[in-house]
Amino acid sequence: MLFNEADVNTVLVLMPDKHMGNVVVSLPAIVALKEFFREKSFFLAIDEAYSDIVESFIGMENVFLYPRKQIMKNHFIRRASIFSRFILQMREISPDIAIDLQGGYASSVLTYFSGAPLRVARFTAKRPYLYTRRIKLVKGRQRVYNYTDIASAAGASDIDIYYRLRAVDAKKVSLGKKLSDEGVKSDIPIACIHPGAGKVFKEWNSEGFADVSDWLFSEGFQVLLVGGKGDLKKIREIISITKRTAYNLGGKLSLGELVALFEMSSLFIGNDSGPMHLAASTGIPIVALFGPARENRWRPLSERAVVLRGTEKCQICTSEGCQFDFKCIKTLSSEAVKNAITTLLGHEVHN
Repeated sequence: MLFNEADVNTVLVLMPDKHMGNVVVSLPAIVALKEFFREKSFFLAIDEAYSDIVESFIGMENVFLYPRKQIMKNHFIRRASIFSRFILQMREISPDIAIDLQGGYASSVLTYFSGAPLRVARFTAKRPYLYTRRIKLVKGRQRVYNYTDIASAAGASDIDIYYRLRAVDAKKVSLGKKLSDEGVKSDIPIACIHPGAGKVFKEWNSEGFADVSDWLFSEGFQVLLVGGKGDLKKIREIISITKRTAYNLGGKLSLGELVALFEMSSLFIGNDSGPMHLAASTGIPIVALFGPARENRWRPLSERAVVLRGTEKCQICTSEGCQFDFKCIKTLSSEAVKNAITTLLGHEVHN
């Protein structure tokens, strides 16, 4: 045990990561820590972009929203002011222990200046000298264990790595209105496709997505293409290729509404990305399309998920500088994706 439980009254957990996938994968650890410290005052610091993700299980009154965008878009003096104001907000709760799940450069500073006398992070955290306890992690496992091992060291037990998110009622209502406005029917199964990714070498080709979209339509699904504003170009390209109806929801849904959509949908197909991990957290059946990323590290946390790769893979991956036109993912055929969907959902393919 890292501490005497009687000495701890207020707990601060920090996960101000900018990557959605990391935040979603850290949820089992956060939930377990919240349960373990249920008799204590429990607070969470998280990037403001992901407030919808944690709203359903922690309540926003106990959440500090890290203003990353405000900090990044301002000049140095203004950045320092916003950063300092955020630190002061955390210091007001006088945490007895601060558990930094991210272990990044900014989070290490936030942890230190939170004023907590006990400061915990992974052994390989940036600025290690700012912590009082560091936890050694086992390399090569799914990313979720980076976070659950820290939570376990802090006392949490029986951690469910398949923790399931649930949308709040307000997001379900607002989603229903948007789907109705788009013409999406409530009595026809929905398949969600997310064709974007944070990196170009993680993206499957538009022609493949369009072919699978048309096939899903013929199988009786409504196909909804989802993603952020940065995915709109790819979504529009796919829709321009499709021969059957597909709905463009790109940039139209909040993360809370996206959770609600995944909850009510029958299938998710997408690249290795944040929305893939978000979909996995709702329990929806998933067909995940992987390029060079390590499956053992980044597979979707779901017992109803299939990971597909192309037929060719380089021995040494150069990612963005690939001289083979990203063959690791582009050699994945639409037929392989269709067959995986058929197997996952347990029905015959109708060619």
